[in-house]
Amino acid sequence: MRQFSVSVEPVLANIVRIAAEAVRAPMAMLTLVEAERVRAVVRHNIGVTQLPRAASPCARIVGDRAPLQIPDLLEDPRYAVGPLTAVDPGARSYAGVPLLDTTGNVVGALSVLDRKPGALGPERAQLLGLLADQATAILTLGSAVERSASESDFISLITHEVRTPVAVITGNLELLDELDDVPEQYRERMVGAIRRNADRLVRLIDHLLVTARAGDALKATVHRSPIDLSSLVTDTVRTAGSKAKQAGVAVDLHAEPSLRVPGDTTMLRTAVDNLLSNALLFTPAGGRISVRVSSADADAAVVTITDTGVGIPADEVPRVFDRFYRGQHAQRVEAPGAGLGLAVTEAIAAAHGGVVRLESTPGTGTTVRLVLPLGAARSAPVLELVRSS
Repeated sequence: MRQFSVSVEPVLANIVRIAAEAVRAPMAMLTLVEAERVRAVVRHNIGVTQLPRAASPCARIVGDRAPLQIPDLLEDPRYAVGPLTAVDPGARSYAGVPLLDTTGNVVGALSVLDRKPGALGPERAQLLGLLADQATAILTLGSAVERSASESDFISLITHEVRTPVAVITGNLELLDELDDVPEQYRERMVGAIRRNADRLVRLIDHLLVTARAGDALKATVHRSPIDLSSLVTDTVRTAGSKAKQAGVAVDLHAEPSLRVPGDTTMLRTAVDNLLSNALLFTPAGGRISVRVSSADADAAVVTITDTGVGIPADEVPRVFDRFYRGQHAQRVEAPGAGLGLAVTEAIAAAHGGVVRLESTPGTGTTVRLVLPLGAARSAPVLELVRSS
């Protein structure tokens, strides 16, 4: 984690800059704790490149494994005289949140600093935490940027996917801060926008972490227990109901009752949600999505999602499960997403000993099948693609 690829550094720089903008702080930095020092690996409007461990709040964050706010550095004898306050004008307040490595150890911090004393409110502190999780995911991803996306594509995709929800969150936070008497209906709408976009950030973080740990590393993190797959899919469809209604897309569901598989509830919910979200994203108003949960035979359960959407060109089908790949249609209509949903679903299926099958006809629609073993997870092909003429 201490060494990361050149490809990742610009993404981290953008996250650090976004963090400063999000909490309205003039300075920000991402620091990693080393044996004798704390190193600022990414900085925004601050000249400090390294600090002795004793003079760095980051070392306290690592030691306590918890966020830290110092409303006035000059009132804390540990930092009143030191690199953070020495510059002209020096920092007066500090807020930082932990960064974790792949094993869960705290190794550094994402921090914001201001030239006047004060503390972050709970909403902005939470947003800083979300951005720290984003930085953790990027560090975990490390040098695993695949050949399916160039360095510039990776940087622009991730930056866009971070900046867009942060802009919505901060815009609504500023309105709530500035307006003393917001009618309850508008307040609820603003809070709803904040919550939805915070969820979007969390979703991206989770996707990055899953793809970074694909293969044996991801398989080792699967917490298996008997899962009622029918109930899980039913809940996912119900949750997507309002989104489908807004899109003008009908969704019908047929699920065999009490179809149980051994698996990780959170991962499988993510996999099904990704497939359903994709179907909704690429099915125009007036279209239909059919969701089926069935037992293919005595050994496997199948979740089948069929849409009447735009379909996928034959030459793009072999690439749809590549990380960060976005088809021409998605690029043309500027569809949201970083091109990770299907890659995540593939990785989750493989970790459960399952398989994903996809077939599509341009202009007609797409069918995706998530096949999971009913018994103990077994090894299986990671991906099967069937092209429809």
